[in-house]
Amino acid sequence: MSAASIIIIICGGVAWFTYRRIKQFPIIAIQGAFQRADYQHALELLNGAGAEKLLSPLEKDRLLMKAYFMAGKKNEFLEQIAKIAHTQYKKGDPASVLEPWYYHSLRCKHTEFANAYQQALHACADEQTLQIADLAYQILLENSLHDITALDEYICKIRSADFHAGLLYYLKGKLCFHENAIEEALHAFDNALFNFETAESYLFYDDAKQYIDTYGNSSYLHYGKADVAIHTDIDMVERYRMIPKKDAK
Repeated sequence: MSAASIIIIICGGVAWFTYRRIKQFPIIAIQGAFQRADYQHALELLNGAGAEKLLSPLEKDRLLMKAYFMAGKKNEFLEQIAKIAHTQYKKGDPASVLEPWYYHSLRCKHTEFANAYQQALHACADEQTLQIADLAYQILLENSLHDITALDEYICKIRSADFHAGLLYYLKGKLCFHENAIEEALHAFDNALFNFETAESYLFYDDAKQYIDTYGNSSYLHYGKADVAIHTDIDMVERYRMIPKKDAK
């Protein structure tokens, strides 16, 4: 291969790389705006033409929801929740975007946002997801369900090791602990940790682990997957003023 051919290949590669970087610039700029906590700029970029071409509709709506929240635009945030729930996306499931934020609102006892997400889920989620979501609402926000037998029936329906299985065990742990059945609560929390392995697990993993560390003994040490160090949109939300911290009452 001649020197001229090598130079042409190198120049072509550089040109292609430069083109790709320029094409991806809107995405890079959006990521940078979130990292700098410049959420107003993130909103401007997300509503620009460049983002429309590079992001899927569901991903764009997800980022808009987060940006409205972080920018303190409460009305727009609530409207975005409803928009996601009532949009038929070609790629992606609206419920998968809404559900983690719903459980975060429940955990923080933020009634207004929890109600908005619950209503949205009822517009787009499957029956099993809705049953568990409503059950969690009763236990975590209203503290109105005390029938552990009924909860066990739900647990028996879900055998796979996933977030919903872990969540049901977590809810059982909360109920048992509330009724002072400490050993049964610890066993339920232990089962919850064993099942948590998805991104949503971040919401409850540390809380379940803390119960075991505080009230358990050496028989509760496996913690399921050992550590769920998963970073999600909720990581950002934790420190924001519109949602209380985890330990807030």
